[in-house]
Order: sequence, then C-alpha cells, then structure tokens
Amino acid sequence: MKKTFFAFLLLFAAALAVFAGDPSFIEEGKEAAKKADLAFLWASDVHYQPQDNHGSSRELIESIVEAANGMGVAFSAVTGDLVHGHYPRNIYLENLSDVRSFLDGALAPVLPVMGNHDDNRYFVYKRVEKGDGFLDMNETVPKEDFYRTILKGHEDEFVRDPKNPYGGWYYKDFTKAKVRVIMLNSIDMPYIPAGRFKYYGGYSEAQLQWLANKALKFSKKGWGVIVMCHIDYGSQTIGNWDMPQNSEIVEGILEAFAKKEAGTFYSQVEGMEAKVKYNFRNNRSCEFIGSFAGHKHKNLSEYVNGTPHVLISNVFREGTGGFDLVLIDRKKRTVVTKRCIGGAAEPSLDRAFVY
Repeated sequence: MKKTFFAFLLLFAAALAVFAGDPSFIEEGKEAAKKADLAFLWASDVHYQPQDNHGSSRELIESIVEAANGMGVAFSAVTGDLVHGHYPRNIYLENLSDVRSFLDGALAPVLPVMGNHDDNRYFVYKRVEKGDGFLDMNETVPKEDFYRTILKGHEDEFVRDPKNPYGGWYYKDFTKAKVRVIMLNSIDMPYIPAGRFKYYGGYSEAQLQWLANKALKFSKKGWGVIVMCHIDYGSQTIGNWDMPQNSEIVEGILEAFAKKEAGTFYSQVEGMEAKVKYNFRNNRSCEFIGSFAGHKHKNLSEYVNGTPHVLISNVFREGTGGFDLVLIDRKKRTVVTKRCIGGAAEPSLDRAFVY
C-alpha cells in the first residue's frame, strides 16, 4: 500500500512539473527578455476541445500563461485556432469563453487572432458529410462573435478599426521598443456556398484599407512593425494550398511600406472586390521586422522580399510543439526564437533570423 501511494506521489509530482514549467527555462527566459528590445511569448493552434480531450488541455494553456508571467514578457500572442470547432455553436462558444478565462491569468496583454477552426465550419462540414445537414450558417461563428468573446474585457488595450471594432484587425504599440504589433484576420471573407464554403480565408477591402492607411502610418522615426496572423499571406509554401483571398495585396502593401512607395492595388475576386490606395512616401518609419503565423502545424520559415516569415507548430504536438520565446534586437536587426516543450527547453527547435 505504501509503495503504491509513493508511486502515485511520484507520478503526480511529475505531472505537476510538466505543467508548472521548467524553472531554469523560465529564469533563463527572464534574463534574455531583460536584454532584448522586445520579448514576447508566441503560441499557435491550441485546438481546445475538452468534450473529447482533443488539442490542448486547460492545464497546458495555463502553464503557458504561467511561463509568460514568469519571464516578464511584454505580451503573448496566439495565432489562431484557439478552439477545435467540431461541436454545435453553443458548445463552441462555451469552449471559446473557457479559453478567454484561462488567458485572463496573464499579467501582460494577450493578442489573439482568428483561425480557420475558429468559425466552427468543420462542425457544419461534418454534418454535411454525414448526410444530415447542409451549409447551415446558423452553426458557424462570424468573426464579430469570435472577437467579442476572445477580447471580452480587453478591448481597450488595443487600437482597433472604429468602423469594424470586432473585425479582427488591430494593433498594439510597445513604445519603449518602438515596435507596433499588427494583428490581421486571415479568415475575413464572405461565406459563399460552393460544396463547402467557396473561400478558405481572405482579407476584405475594409481590412486592407485599414492596414494601408492606418496601421502602417508613422509620423515619427525609429519604429518597426511585426505582423501576425493565422495563415501566412506571403508564400504558398508556408501559407496554404488555397491561399486566403487578397493575400498578394497584403504582401504588396507591406513591401510598399518597407520601400516607401505609393500606388493602388485592385482585386476582382467575387465578394472580395477591393481598390486600395496607399502612399508611404512621407512615412517617417518603414522597418518591417517579421511576420508570424501558424495553421500548418509545422515549424517553417521563409524570407519573402527580405523579411522573415516564421511559422510555429501547434502547442500540443509531442516533440515539435510547445511555444516560443521571441527576442527582438533592433540594433542587430535579429529575431531569435527559443522553444519550450512540455515545460522544458528544446534547443534543437531554436531559430534565428536577420531582417
């Protein structure tokens, strides 16, 4: 009996160690964060769905929040697929509210974006495939409902588009580092029935106008920009086999920003038509630091027009998942990511980029 009880205590202690995080990683991260111009924690593809224990558990999510608090990062970012979205809309919303409550333990701001699982489309598709349903829009979750839930109580922490406060595009300035973090919504498209929905993802004209004429405007020198979204817009290699509509305009706007150019972009995509004028010739800042995304559940990277585009695996994948501590050095123009899996450092997945 005593041996059994002792064995149970050992297993319980081991489980706590996994979820509590590695003190050495947190301490080392804390010291690294102090030396960086900007340090943040980055995770993606949480896929929380406790009904069938899919994806990340509550304990795993809370352990990431604890790590962020321990390292004293400026912010944390979650680049989409916060929930798995394979249950009816009411259950989906309960799960999303749970994730929000777990993130509320963070001491620094948490910046989330919407992923392709976050509109609950896969529950709708599953019903169609079983032959007991159709493309029922009442079971999908519009971007406005997603952002009302996931930003609840934190809306005032960010600069949002006043015309589309819950559209999913917003930014936050970190004035000490002079870095603006822009969060884009790659699931910003109309739901046009076409077997499934016609578009996998997209960027509306409203979002593109905001990016070109608000988010990337600087009247002072010395600022840099980080862009985060769920599906990378710059390259099909690291983006998606079916790229979000108007991705090329997003990349074009950012390239024009970096080169201080002016012009107009057009889109004739059905339901995604756009005409976006841009003029960065008088911008006082034009430094594009990097782009961060998830979606593919892989650790990938590619330079697009000289800027690093970086992807991270899902949080819960054994061996290659976890989260990254991201360290920005403005003087050296470097981005360094340090991986933590299961509460311990995983140096084999650390990465470094020059921008």
